[in-house]
Amino acid sequence: MTSSSTTDFTSTDDDTGSTVDLRDPGELLAALPHLLGFEPVESLILIGHRGEGGKRIGNVVRADLPEPGGEVALAQRLLDPVAQDSVAVTAAVVGRRRPGARSAAPVPPSGSAVAAVGEVFARRGLPLVHALWVPEIRAGAPWRCYEDACCSGHLPDPQGTVMAAITTHAGLVTHASRAAMARQLDPVDPEVLTRRTALLRRRAAHGRQDDEAAFRRGRAAIRTALARTRDGTFTVSDTEVVELAAALAVPSVRDACLATALPAGGALALVAERLWLRLTRHTPAPERAQPATLLAYSAYVRGEGAFAGMALEVARESDPEHLLAQLLSQALDHGLPPETIAGLARTCDVEPIWEHGEAGTPEQSAN
Repeated sequence: MTSSSTTDFTSTDDDTGSTVDLRDPGELLAALPHLLGFEPVESLILIGHRGEGGKRIGNVVRADLPEPGGEVALAQRLLDPVAQDSVAVTAAVVGRRRPGARSAAPVPPSGSAVAAVGEVFARRGLPLVHALWVPEIRAGAPWRCYEDACCSGHLPDPQGTVMAAITTHAGLVTHASRAAMARQLDPVDPEVLTRRTALLRRRAAHGRQDDEAAFRRGRAAIRTALARTRDGTFTVSDTEVVELAAALAVPSVRDACLATALPAGGALALVAERLWLRLTRHTPAPERAQPATLLAYSAYVRGEGAFAGMALEVARESDPEHLLAQLLSQALDHGLPPETIAGLARTCDVEPIWEHGEAGTPEQSAN
């Protein structure tokens, strides 16, 4: 795989209370944007099958279509994330024929990539049970199978599927492209960040408080910002950013913030995720790595692996030595399930940022 290619991983969540039948190839292809969080183009997507008889969707991994000669290397790279808890795999290619290919050729594009997946995964004991192709994810687009030319059809409207309804009900957004998803993380104006960098350096020059005082002050600052984010009154001023960056620089405060991601996808977790997203955009490097890592963790535990990977990339670019970002990146690369990663927050032994039932907490105020 070329250095410019990208890989995205996500994991399905069976806690929606709804059953979605994706055995029909057209329905499965139409569901891909909702499984990934964005509409894929020029992509190889592998869907793991897990559970008894492989009837449940497991890990889903997307990668850019490989250049000629890079098919085996790509299949090997995708093996570990998909193999986690999977008993079989389905492959889907989304993309048009390469320039110069014979337009009349009956074989879908990137057949060599599909073949490489079959060979590499078979050596791990994971059969490739189905391979599908569609030029793009849109209503009426023709699709077909690689093995059987008679296995074909046209996509239903991706926005009219049961999967789309469940995604919308859960408050999740399906972006028009991977780039559109990534743009959420774009930093604000460089002049603003430069100004805040100077303020953070000035604050750091005054020296550190003792650990207990730093934790108490940082915890109070985060709690206030979370409550104001919930209420829609949070403003991203220089003072706010500097105070919150200083708070998240305290390891015990950062660790306590991990618990705000639980229960995954809950109302309080989504409030916290909105705050981490805003701080990721408004905080200069290297301090930007802290909210970006918390954002990645929250996205990861609710199954949004693609967005988690983007946030982790931001975190590691901001601070290459950030240990938690490195650990989460390794977990994502190996396809560790979200429920395993959620254990990080459950084992944190510091005082939580939010305590359920406590007067004034976001949960009680929202009732």
